[in-house]
Amino acid sequence: MATPEQNMATVRQFFEAASTANFDDFDNYMVEKFVTHGDALFPFFMGREGMKGGVGFFKKAFPDARLNLEEIFAEGNKVVAHVRVTGHQEKEWLGVPASGNEYTWTASTIIRFDDDGKMVERWVIEDELGMMIQLGIMPPLH
Repeated sequence: MATPEQNMATVRQFFEAASTANFDDFDNYMVEKFVTHGDALFPFFMGREGMKGGVGFFKKAFPDARLNLEEIFAEGNKVVAHVRVTGHQEKEWLGVPASGNEYTWTASTIIRFDDDGKMVERWVIEDELGMMIQLGIMPPLH
Protein backbone atom coordinates (compact mmCIF):
# COMPACT_ATOMS: atom_id res chain seq x y z
CA MET A 1 0.00 0.00 0.00
CA ALA A 2 1.30 3.44 -0.95
CA THR A 3 1.91 5.88 1.89
CA PRO A 4 0.37 9.36 2.06
CA GLU A 5 3.85 10.78 1.33
CA GLN A 6 4.16 8.65 -1.80
CA ASN A 7 0.71 9.76 -2.94
CA MET A 8 1.64 13.42 -2.42
CA ALA A 9 4.80 12.85 -4.49
CA THR A 10 2.61 11.42 -7.27
CA VAL A 11 0.37 14.49 -7.17
CA ARG A 12 3.42 16.76 -7.44
CA GLN A 13 4.67 14.75 -10.44
CA PHE A 14 1.21 14.84 -12.03
CA PHE A 15 1.00 18.65 -11.79
CA GLU A 16 4.48 18.95 -13.26
CA ALA A 17 3.54 16.63 -16.14
CA ALA A 18 0.38 18.67 -16.78
CA SER A 19 2.40 21.90 -16.72
CA THR A 20 4.95 20.60 -19.22
CA ALA A 21 2.38 18.76 -21.40
CA ASN A 22 3.98 15.36 -20.75
CA PHE A 23 0.66 13.61 -21.16
CA ASP A 24 2.22 10.18 -21.67
CA ASP A 25 3.45 10.46 -18.07
CA PHE A 26 -0.19 10.39 -16.96
CA ASP A 27 -0.04 6.64 -17.54
CA ASN A 28 2.35 6.43 -14.57
CA TYR A 29 0.08 8.34 -12.21
CA MET A 30 -3.49 7.20 -12.81
CA VAL A 31 -5.50 4.10 -13.57
CA GLU A 32 -6.91 3.70 -17.06
CA LYS A 33 -10.49 4.26 -15.83
CA PHE A 34 -9.60 7.40 -13.85
CA VAL A 35 -12.68 9.55 -13.07
CA THR A 36 -12.82 13.32 -12.63
CA HIS A 37 -15.77 15.01 -10.94
CA GLY A 38 -15.34 18.62 -11.92
CA ASP A 39 -17.17 21.84 -12.31
CA ALA A 40 -18.35 23.88 -15.29
CA LEU A 41 -15.06 23.76 -17.24
CA PHE A 42 -14.49 20.02 -16.88
CA PRO A 43 -17.79 18.76 -15.44
CA PHE A 44 -17.24 15.00 -15.57
CA PHE A 45 -15.10 12.73 -17.61
CA MET A 46 -13.88 9.21 -17.39
CA GLY A 47 -10.65 7.61 -18.36
CA ARG A 48 -7.02 8.56 -18.44
CA GLU A 49 -7.40 9.46 -22.12
CA GLY A 50 -10.19 11.89 -21.19
CA MET A 51 -7.86 13.59 -18.75
CA LYS A 52 -5.12 13.82 -21.36
CA GLY A 53 -7.60 15.33 -23.83
CA GLY A 54 -8.99 17.86 -21.35
CA VAL A 55 -5.60 19.09 -20.22
CA GLY A 56 -4.33 19.02 -23.82
CA PHE A 57 -7.26 21.18 -24.96
CA PHE A 58 -6.48 23.71 -22.24
CA LYS A 59 -2.73 23.68 -23.01
CA LYS A 60 -3.44 24.54 -26.67
CA ALA A 61 -4.94 27.85 -25.55
CA PHE A 62 -2.49 28.41 -22.68
CA PRO A 63 0.71 26.65 -23.81
CA ASP A 64 2.85 28.12 -21.03
CA ALA A 65 0.29 27.37 -18.29
CA ARG A 66 1.81 26.23 -15.02
CA LEU A 67 0.04 24.49 -12.18
CA ASN A 68 1.92 25.81 -9.17
CA LEU A 69 1.30 23.79 -6.03
CA GLU A 70 0.54 26.10 -3.10
CA GLU A 71 -0.74 23.66 -0.48
CA ILE A 72 -0.81 19.88 -0.19
CA PHE A 73 -1.64 17.38 2.52
CA ALA A 74 -2.70 13.75 2.69
CA GLU A 75 -4.47 11.33 4.94
CA GLY A 76 -4.94 7.67 4.19
CA ASN A 77 -5.51 7.20 0.46
CA LYS A 78 -6.56 10.81 -0.28
CA VAL A 79 -4.54 13.90 -1.15
CA VAL A 80 -5.83 17.46 -1.05
CA ALA A 81 -4.00 20.02 -3.17
CA HIS A 82 -4.46 23.70 -3.92
CA VAL A 83 -2.80 25.08 -7.05
CA ARG A 84 -2.43 28.46 -8.72
CA VAL A 85 -2.75 28.24 -12.49
CA THR A 86 -0.91 30.89 -14.51
CA GLY A 87 -0.40 31.27 -18.22
CA HIS A 88 -0.81 33.43 -21.29
CA GLN A 89 -3.76 32.92 -23.62
CA GLU A 90 -2.24 32.24 -27.06
CA LYS A 91 -5.31 30.72 -28.77
CA GLU A 92 -9.09 30.89 -28.52
CA TRP A 93 -10.51 29.57 -25.25
CA LEU A 94 -14.23 29.22 -24.44
CA GLY A 95 -15.08 31.40 -27.41
CA VAL A 96 -12.69 34.18 -26.35
CA PRO A 97 -10.13 35.12 -29.01
CA ALA A 98 -6.46 34.87 -28.06
CA SER A 99 -5.31 37.96 -26.21
CA GLY A 100 -1.74 37.15 -25.22
CA ASN A 101 -2.71 38.31 -21.73
CA GLU A 102 -1.55 36.50 -18.64
CA TYR A 103 -4.26 34.96 -16.51
CA THR A 104 -4.19 33.43 -13.06
CA TRP A 105 -6.73 31.53 -10.99
CA THR A 106 -6.78 28.84 -8.34
CA ALA A 107 -8.09 25.29 -8.13
CA SER A 108 -8.54 22.87 -5.27
CA THR A 109 -8.70 19.12 -5.69
CA ILE A 110 -9.13 15.93 -3.69
CA ILE A 111 -7.55 12.85 -5.26
CA ARG A 112 -8.24 9.28 -4.17
CA PHE A 113 -5.55 6.63 -4.69
CA ASP A 114 -5.68 2.85 -4.97
CA ASP A 115 -3.41 0.54 -2.95
CA ASP A 116 -0.80 0.61 -5.74
CA GLY A 117 -0.40 4.39 -5.49
CA LYS A 118 -2.31 5.23 -8.67
CA MET A 119 -4.88 8.02 -8.86
CA VAL A 120 -8.38 6.55 -9.19
CA GLU A 121 -10.74 9.46 -8.73
CA ARG A 122 -10.55 13.24 -8.44
CA TRP A 123 -12.88 16.01 -7.35
CA VAL A 124 -11.92 19.52 -8.45
CA ILE A 125 -13.28 23.03 -8.17
CA GLU A 126 -11.71 26.02 -9.88
CA ASP A 127 -12.09 29.77 -9.51
CA GLU A 128 -14.09 29.92 -12.70
CA LEU A 129 -15.69 33.24 -11.82
CA GLY A 130 -12.25 34.86 -11.56
CA MET A 131 -11.24 33.26 -14.82
CA MET A 132 -14.40 34.43 -16.62
CA ILE A 133 -13.88 37.99 -15.37
CA GLN A 134 -10.23 37.98 -16.49
CA LEU A 135 -11.16 36.65 -19.93
CA GLY A 136 -13.82 39.36 -20.27
CA ILE A 137 -16.70 36.87 -20.46
CA MET A 138 -18.24 38.45 -17.35
CA PRO A 139 -17.95 42.00 -16.05
CA PRO A 140 -16.03 42.60 -12.82
CA LEU A 141 -18.08 42.34 -9.65
CA HIS A 142 -18.39 45.53 -7.64
